[in-house]
Formats: sequence, C-alpha cells, structure tokens
Amino acid sequence: ASKGGGWGKGGGGGGGKSFPSGPREEGSIEVDDRDIGRIIGPKGCNIKALQEGTGCRIITPDKNETEEHAMQIVKIVGSKEQVARCKDAISGVLMGDEPKDALAACDGAVIIKNIDAISMGHLAKTQSGFEKEHDVTLDLDTRSVRIWGKGDDRSKAEKAKEAIEEALEDLTTVDCITVPVPPQIVNQVINDSALRQLQDSTGLTANVSKTDEGTGIRLVGLAGALDAARQIIESRNSGEGSALLPVTPGLLTKMPQQYRADFDNDLSCLQAEFGCEVTVESNQVRFSGSDEQSVLSAKCKLQKMLEWYFPQDCAVVDLPPESVDWIAGEDDRELMRLQSAGASTSLDRRAATLWICGNARAVEMTKNRVRNSMARWDREHASLKMDHRGQCFAVIGSGGSTIKELMASTGARIDVNADQLTIMISGKEESVRSAKKRILEITGGAGRREGKGGGDRGCYNCGGDHLARDCPQGKGGHSNNKGGWNEDHQKPAPAAPAPAPAPAPAPAAAAGGAAP
Repeated sequence: ASKGGGWGKGGGGGGGKSFPSGPREEGSIEVDDRDIGRIIGPKGCNIKALQEGTGCRIITPDKNETEEHAMQIVKIVGSKEQVARCKDAISGVLMGDEPKDALAACDGAVIIKNIDAISMGHLAKTQSGFEKEHDVTLDLDTRSVRIWGKGDDRSKAEKAKEAIEEALEDLTTVDCITVPVPPQIVNQVINDSALRQLQDSTGLTANVSKTDEGTGIRLVGLAGALDAARQIIESRNSGEGSALLPVTPGLLTKMPQQYRADFDNDLSCLQAEFGCEVTVESNQVRFSGSDEQSVLSAKCKLQKMLEWYFPQDCAVVDLPPESVDWIAGEDDRELMRLQSAGASTSLDRRAATLWICGNARAVEMTKNRVRNSMARWDREHASLKMDHRGQCFAVIGSGGSTIKELMASTGARIDVNADQLTIMISGKEESVRSAKKRILEITGGAGRREGKGGGDRGCYNCGGDHLARDCPQGKGGHSNNKGGWNEDHQKPAPAAPAPAPAPAPAPAAAAGGAAP
C-alpha cells in the first residue's frame, strides 16, 4: 500500500477532489496580477485547498510577463452556490487568511487566531469535554481554532469563543518560578535541547540563579510553559533524558486506520530499540528515558518516521552546525519569524536540525523562508578544513599579525579553530570571497574539504562524517515486515519472502515491493 500524500491538516490525502456532475456555471473574480500567487500558494497548496473545499474548478490567467501591473480575471467553474462560496473564500485568502480559515468563515464558523503552543495543547486535551459542554465542534490547527455551533447556531460558537478565551487567561498569565538544580549540572540543564526548544516555541526565558538558598534555574513565562519547563528540569536533575517534539494538533487522528496500525507498531519498535518511553500527546510527543543520548536518537528517528508518513505536513531541514545561530537570529527573532508562517517550528541546536510540522501551505512557506535565509548564509559564509594545525597557525601568524592583516584588508571576519582544524569566514559576499582566496594562498591550497555554509556535517551521535539523522548506530529496530516505515523511508517495507522449500536461500524481495 502506498502512503499517498499525507493525512494531516492541509495534507490533501494524496489526490485531487473530483468535481461533482450537474448544472455548472462559470463565474469570475477580478484580481490584481500581483495577487495571483496568493491564490495559487506555495506549490499550489492554496488553490488545491480552495478547489477541494468548494468543489469548484479555479482557472488562473497566464503569468503577466510585462512590467506593468494590471487586473486579471480568475475564472471559477461550479454550481451557483459553489461559485459564490469560492469567491468569498478567495477574498479571504487575499486578505491573508489560511484557505481553511477562509472556508470555515464562509460556513459560519467563529475563528480564534494566533494561539500559542501551550494554549493549543490545553485546548487539544480538553476538546472532547468542551465540545459536549458547549454543544459545538472544534477544529484545531497549529495556530488557530475554528468553532461551529451545532445546528448552525452561530450564537453557540460565539459563546464558546468567549469561554475559550477565558479558560486560556490563566495559561497566558506571565509568572516566575525558580527550580533548584545541583550546581555541578546546572550548565548542562540550562543548555538542554528540550528546554531550549520550549523557550523557542513559547517565549519562555531561563537563567541560572545563585542565591543563599542554592543554585537553580529561574524561569519566566506563561504558566503552562513554566510547568512544562519544570518537568524537564526535574527530569534532568534525576539523571534522566527528556525531549519534546511539537506536532500539529490532531495530526495522527487524520491517518487512515490501516496506516495507524503500522505506525503504532513502528512506534513500539522504536521504544524497544532505544529503551525510552515515547508519549504521543495532542500537540506534541514526549520522550523520556534513563539515557540522554538514546532519547535524542529516538527523537531523531521519529522525525524521519513522521516525515515519511506525512510528507506534506512534516519536514526535517538539516543545517550546517555553524548556521544554527544564524537561523535563530539575534534574540531568536529569525526563528520567531519562521514560526509566524503558521507551522510548529522547532530548532534543535545540538543536532543542527529544524523540525517543521503544520498544514502543507505553512510547511512550504517555512521551508521557502529557510531556503532564502540559507542562500544568504551561503553568500556570506565559508568554511575551510585544514590538514594539520600548522596551516591554522600560518593563517594566524606571529602574535596574530597575519589574521589581523587579512581581516583589515578584506573586511571579513576570520575565526580559526586549530583544535578542530577549521577556519570560518564571514562577512559581505565579496569580502568572504577575497579572504577565502588569500587563505588558500597562505595554506598552499589546503582546505581538504571546503564549502559554503559551514562545510561538512558531523554526526552528533557518533562523530562520523554523515548526517546525525542518518547515523547507522541503532538501526534495525523497524524491520517489522508489517508494511510500515523502514530505514530507507522511501517505500513501505517489502513483505517477508516465503520460506524456500529448497536449501538454497530465497530471492530477495524487490526494493519497491508492496506492503501487505
């Protein structure tokens, strides 16, 4: 069985919607040609969602090749009611709404936008009881919730919105706590990847605090985030490893039952392989175990699994380790800009990976922003790998004379790490190019491995010369022959070959064999 095109919000289910037969008419809407791209969306995800949501066929004009902007006609084919609804939805998208929000508004839903991750997690946990209490239906997305009153009663939806906003007030109250931490491990805890990711996603701040009462970590942030951070710190205090992986609310519930069985089996194998506990919650996955490295490896592997099961809704972007601070930006401003695209975005500084989970449109927008940011990084950074320490010292010069002259004459910043045999160059594009040329001349063309954007990746699992998420250590736990994810994460695992009656070994299954 093939996995199709993903089943999360915006995933599209792997196929286009068939347009119903019956009386059809053609309508149109006049749009500035600069806004045609908004209707289409990244890789066509907006127009696909609009067509699937309305049952209409949307025909956009050819791209305007002239420099003068003009109004263009977008044609809409469908029944009279469908065309009217599609026009309203397109107007909402042009105003900046997500297609799902625009369609929901056309259907009379009340929408709450820009909900933080902690509040969304609370809503997901209490969704069933809240729907029964207020006689409404909730549809949770990464940053918004859509509310429908039963019986198309909008007043019920309005009252439910007020109740939600009131319930979230306590969670969105900023508070401060200090969690005691043994002084010998405080630096490890403050730099814990799960704690850093929680800071990135919620705006929580964490600082080491030393008072007469002892050493601790002072946390300032939303009440819900404080509780999650406290659990992480207490887990590290007890010597356990912990990690968090944010996911779109309800992501796994969209998976067809036959694939969910495969996923659950893969998840059980993963827990057995790494000896840690993996808890799937409404909007995040929690990892805990006695070994920190096993926890991080389990998280890394689950990301690959989710990317395979939900190719449109989940993505892992590998980054050059030196570019992590660049992607985060000063005071994490660039990371917050990425998060504003509407997907759950989590930066793992240790593994140098960026996790993106959301609807197809938000994921593609975030990936495009990362590509643009990394293109600039490539232009303004270069890394050289030396063969021996002597080349590094030659670039530094006596008393730092050579490196000072290089920086003064080229305008680039040059950082030499003789222990790791690396030279990092940063600055304006021309400055980087000039400094790189001069350094190669000084080292006699050394630079055994050289490249833009940070050079080679090293595996944080074993230190090998490959991506951390492709580390061969610990592989083999998912060879379950039940049609789920396997290590090449390209195709469903092939069926186990039948035992051969003869002593000769059975022929290997084809690489693209169908899963049972």
